[in-house]
Amino acid sequence: MSAIADAAATAQGSSANTAEPAEQQRTRLLLTVSPAHKHLAMRAFAMQQVVNWTTVIGLLAIHYSYPIMSPDALWRWACIFLATWLLRILMIAPLRRLAPSAVERSALLKSLPLASGLIGSTFWVWTTQLFIGPELSMRELMLFVGFLAISISMTGMWPVTPVTSLVYYLLLWSGFSCALWTNATASLPAIAVLNVCVASVIWLNVFVSIRQVNAQLARGAELDRALCELQRSNAQLEALKNTAWRTLETRSVFFSEASHDLRQQLHAAKLWVSSAMAATRDGADAARPLERLGQELNALQIYIDRVLDFARIEALDVGVQLERTSIQSLFQKLGLSFEDALARGERTLRFRRASFVVRTDASMLLRILENLVSNALKYTRGGVLVCARRRRACLALQVWDQGPGIKPGARQRIFEAFHREDEPDDKRSHKGSGLGLAIVKRFADRLGYAVEVSSELGKGACFTLLIPIDYAEPIVVTDHRA
Repeated sequence: MSAIADAAATAQGSSANTAEPAEQQRTRLLLTVSPAHKHLAMRAFAMQQVVNWTTVIGLLAIHYSYPIMSPDALWRWACIFLATWLLRILMIAPLRRLAPSAVERSALLKSLPLASGLIGSTFWVWTTQLFIGPELSMRELMLFVGFLAISISMTGMWPVTPVTSLVYYLLLWSGFSCALWTNATASLPAIAVLNVCVASVIWLNVFVSIRQVNAQLARGAELDRALCELQRSNAQLEALKNTAWRTLETRSVFFSEASHDLRQQLHAAKLWVSSAMAATRDGADAARPLERLGQELNALQIYIDRVLDFARIEALDVGVQLERTSIQSLFQKLGLSFEDALARGERTLRFRRASFVVRTDASMLLRILENLVSNALKYTRGGVLVCARRRRACLALQVWDQGPGIKPGARQRIFEAFHREDEPDDKRSHKGSGLGLAIVKRFADRLGYAVEVSSELGKGACFTLLIPIDYAEPIVVTDHRA
């Protein structure tokens, strides 16, 4: 049987075109999993079952001419064969049904061929003890021919599971040789010559047949890998295509909404220009039309700035530049930005003094606060409060207003581009672009901040921007009041 072990080394060496890790080589000795190997193993297993049944039927037929056991013992042996055959079929069934990738991930599934081979070889070893007698007869000849045919049929299993094939060969022929020796059917030299001949036949099958099959299996494995890679690439391309279509659809809606709003505001400006020109021509006072024209142009400038901000964010060209920033300095800039809007005194904007320093992108954070304050001033009936406070592991920047509040079902929709909730009648003249809160959400996402909304209908709303404290920094948030 040493020749069989040599064949194992030769066949495995010829199948390896490149060096493999030791762990992977050990796994391949137990079971090589690929569609091509699976097809080869299933075909070899089917051939083995044909040979098994042929051998059993031949032994039953010969037993009637050369009986060696009682009828009850014979039928018991036949029933045990049927039971072990069914058990082996059930053990191999999952390997036939499941995909190679599923088998590759399960150690239990990869051990099923070895367990099946142990059951089959153990049955045949027991069979030799029952059928081999003290004299050579057709029974021994039938067993020899059957075992040789079974061994040749196992050759197809060698590229798939070398360990199972080797164990099967050793148990089968060692059991046969022991039965010949213990029953004094043949002498020890004759048994040795017989084993050498059998090993030579098996080695020739393994060396010649598997050497040819391995090249085909290697090409099949390469094709399988190429197919899997192609499928993955197709899936990625499909995902990219869907993303591109969604992006194009979003851009289309964006430009459609933006152009519609821009035309509306230009039309309003043209009306006030016409009104001012008519007043000048008739000698009337044109101050009111010109004032409204200035308001419309200011609103148009704000709208264009927001559209450009939103488009720049969507184009992913906004880089984050972190620096130590004083929250109080941002509050002062906010106060200056809205000084003109508050000049008429209808609404108030108050800041609670904050002595915090954060590491952030100052321009992005300022734009977030500007849009939140602008949104609050548009809706509030009285004043707007801006403050900063510590909340667990975050710094919370809050903008409070005294507006009509936000419905619970709309607290996520308000961050969508061009989304506008129904506004009260006295605020329709201040209808916004629908981009302010969308810009807030996208800038916050870019900085890694969370935005929370709390509101009570009829009493107002509070927008909270949560800036996490990064403990990896020496000082990310510092309270100078301490």
